[in-house]
Amino acid sequence: MMKPDCPNESTVGIMTTQTDEHPPFANRGFYRRLCILGSRCGLTVFVFTPQGIDWSRPQVTGYVYDAAIKEWVGRTFDLPAIVYDRCFFTARKQYADYREALRGFQQRPSVRLLGHGLKGKWDVQQALRRDGRFDRHLPETQPLRSMRTLADWLRRRGEAILKPRAGSQGRGVLLVRREGASSAGTVNPAGAAFTVRGRDPRNRAVARGFADAGALLRWLRRFVAQRSYLLQQYLPLQSNNGDAYDVRALVQKDGSGRWKLTGMAVRRGQNGSLTSNLHGGGTVEPIGPFLAREFGPVRSEKLLHELQQLAMALPEALESCHGRLAELGIDFGVDTGGNSWILEVNSKPGRSIFTYLQDDQAKLDAMANPLRYARHLMGQPRVQANVRRKQP
Repeated sequence: MMKPDCPNESTVGIMTTQTDEHPPFANRGFYRRLCILGSRCGLTVFVFTPQGIDWSRPQVTGYVYDAAIKEWVGRTFDLPAIVYDRCFFTARKQYADYREALRGFQQRPSVRLLGHGLKGKWDVQQALRRDGRFDRHLPETQPLRSMRTLADWLRRRGEAILKPRAGSQGRGVLLVRREGASSAGTVNPAGAAFTVRGRDPRNRAVARGFADAGALLRWLRRFVAQRSYLLQQYLPLQSNNGDAYDVRALVQKDGSGRWKLTGMAVRRGQNGSLTSNLHGGGTVEPIGPFLAREFGPVRSEKLLHELQQLAMALPEALESCHGRLAELGIDFGVDTGGNSWILEVNSKPGRSIFTYLQDDQAKLDAMANPLRYARHLMGQPRVQANVRRKQP
């Protein structure tokens, strides 16, 4: 006989991707701190993977961090009251297991998802386009349906950014440029009619030249392979000394269920880098002084205010057509003319910018806010907790 759903009302289960390590998941430092923070505020926080779920019982095999012995301890838990989704995928099987786990939780009204993961980059941009408030901040983007799509784009614009629909950390992002197009900071090998630079899927630097469009497109076809890519308008997102940079904002729901801006910072790439992602060797700087150096005190203050307003408007816009969200990492670009752009929105954001800045309060809030919001949800009615809102 199946055991009824009786989740512990004070449990938060962090669902993450299974690895071959022990315990079988990455990001153990982050999860360890969440377990310790949870215990201090009366929550049991444990980590599990989709493979640890037994729907027939129903129970979850997971791990809790025991601060007294400083070790991860395996235990069997009832289904958690709250599931905090921190799954990332590198293989189709991982994604299939994840989707099966999500469907199982969504069918059980006694379990709530802290937030629903956003879809891919293209879906997010389309949702923001439909909203209408963000048009001037959205770069022109379209799916890469074939190499002919790229060839037509290059004839019209001269240069394009290629990015994976489901990529992260700057991996697989390329700048493709036709010689004679406006300068994008590339070094043109002698005689090349086209240049490509960026990073491959393993985050290794790429810099190549091609004598003609045919050679370029053949190489790109192999590079892209079967992955889904987007074409995006190239934006001059460099500082005055030529470094690529962007602005990362972290917005989260707090203990009252309201959206708050936890913090913002500038991520600056290595000299000559196409992206500013920290996994590619970038650095972090406080946003105020950086923008003041780039644009002067008056203009930078207006720009900072605009970025803050955008960061607070985006969660509401996405929730209205997507369903409950708990936190967002938002990447903004600021071009050399001082125009702000929405580059990417991520519902499973990292928090390393606060570690680099040594901002202890923001670092604490960034980690604790998901647990604070989880406690808030525990006090709310359960009716249709996991049902997504219909798109207007």
